[in-house]
Amino acid sequence: MNNMGYLTRCVAAPLALSLVGLQACSNDDAPIAPKRVLTQISVSVPLATLEIGQLTTAIAVGLDQDGQPLTIGPVEWISETPTVAAANPVSGRLFGIGPGTTRIIATFEGKTGERAITVAAAPAVRINEVQPKAGALGGWIELFNPTSAAVDMSGWTLIGNDFFGPQFTFPGGSVIEPNGFVVIDEDASLPFRLEAPDNLHLFSKFGVQVDGVNVGLQPATTFGRCPDGTAAFITTTAATKGTRNACP
Repeated sequence: MNNMGYLTRCVAAPLALSLVGLQACSNDDAPIAPKRVLTQISVSVPLATLEIGQLTTAIAVGLDQDGQPLTIGPVEWISETPTVAAANPVSGRLFGIGPGTTRIIATFEGKTGERAITVAAAPAVRINEVQPKAGALGGWIELFNPTSAAVDMSGWTLIGNDFFGPQFTFPGGSVIEPNGFVVIDEDASLPFRLEAPDNLHLFSKFGVQVDGVNVGLQPATTFGRCPDGTAAFITTTAATKGTRNACP
């Protein structure tokens, strides 16, 4: 019995020391990672410049005290100047409305972030000369680019009197050079007839009307802008398909 007691005491002693060691280890001061807190919101927009009628979506990312991305809940969006661009308050969807610059602001839990965007009008391409044929063959429409930069017309459309009827869509790669002309022949390309009188409308690829003209009764020559690219649309002295108009 004495030996058994001795063995028991011998086993118990190391066990007690082990427990003390574990307790000592558990009391060591371990480094604790600092709590991550939202310090700022970064706002980005895929396109810094929109065209009137164009859509895009702003993106908000939360950043912690170390500038690292931090997951945040839905933010609230506003446009400082909604007459320039509208902002969906929930999705951050943006829509270009009028020329100018505005700030797009995101807010979450008292923190805000912003990004400036610019909205520009479509290039001022003009319906420059029209040769109606009153239902006969051989009509055409001439467009003129009065700007100093080439204009990509891909996706732009031309329509006549019937807004719900067929329309002509410019194919990909259609470009008007600076101060250049493009002619659309009625017989080869237009899905509608050029009448006299008639109305013609030119829309950008974002569905915004860029130009429109009223075509009068059948002229002996053509109807054209005088001088080229201006607001005056009158009877010319001669047809000048693809070149400068012959003005009275």
